[in-house]
Amino acid sequence: MKHIGIVGTGFMGSAVIRAIVREHGEVQLGMVEKDGSRRDWATRELGAQDFSSKPEELFGFADIVILAIKPQDLADFGEQVGAAARNALVLSMLAGTSIEAVGRALGTRRVVRIMPNLAADIGKAVTGISFSPELDRAMRSEVIELLRGIGTLVPVREELIAAVTGISGSGIAFALEFIHALTLGGVEQGLPYAQAAEAARDVVESAALLLRATGDHPEAIISRVCSPGGTTIRGIRTLHERGATAAVMAAVEAATARSRELEG
Repeated sequence: MKHIGIVGTGFMGSAVIRAIVREHGEVQLGMVEKDGSRRDWATRELGAQDFSSKPEELFGFADIVILAIKPQDLADFGEQVGAAARNALVLSMLAGTSIEAVGRALGTRRVVRIMPNLAADIGKAVTGISFSPELDRAMRSEVIELLRGIGTLVPVREELIAAVTGISGSGIAFALEFIHALTLGGVEQGLPYAQAAEAARDVVESAALLLRATGDHPEAIISRVCSPGGTTIRGIRTLHERGATAAVMAAVEAATARSRELEG
C-alpha cells in the first residue's frame, strides 16, 4: 500500500490528495498542517495521520511527499525537517519555486514540480509537470500513475512551466471570464441571467467536447459553423474587429510573465 505525505492541506493540496484517493482507493496518508481546522478535517475525512508536531517523521512514513505550502514557508520547513528529507521523493506545488530551490531547501535531488489548476478537485485539472534530471524513467512513470486521477498531465521542460501556468492555471479563469461575457451578451438580448449562464456554460463545454471528439483544428470547426452571410460569421467578424484573439493571447503572455517574475 502506497504511503503518501502531504504538507499543507489547503485547497490545492487537499484537492490533489482527494483525487489520488478517488483514483487509487486504499492509500495511507500522513500530513503536516499548521491550521487546526484543516488538520481536523484531514484526520476526519481522509484518515490522515498527523505529523504536524514532528514534521521530520513524515519523511520516514511516506514514499512520496506532496509539498503544498506557501513558497515563503519553504526555508523554515526545510530547517524543521533537517536531514530527514534527504533524498526524499518530493512533489512540489510551490508557485514560482524551481526544482533546484526545493531540492536545495530539503536536501534532495528527487523533485517533481507540478502546477495543477482549480479543476483538480473534480479530477479535470490541466497540470504542468517537470522532473528533476535525477529521476529515472521508472520513477517518472510511478509519479504519472499516481497523479492520473487529477486530470490531464502536460510534461514539459521546467522552463516551460510558466507557459503552462499561463494557459491552464490562469487560463481556467480566462475561460470563466468568457462564459460570463457570453452570459451577459444573452442577458442584453433579453434572456434571464440564470438561463443565459446555463446556456453559455453548456455551449463552451460542447465546443470542447466536439474538439476532443473530432480532433479537428478549431478553425476547421468554426468554418463549418459559419454559413455564408449568416449569424455566426457576423459575430466572428465582430470578435476580430474588437481584438478578442489578441486580448486572449496578451492575457496568457501576462500570466506567463508574472509566473516567471515569481520565479525570480
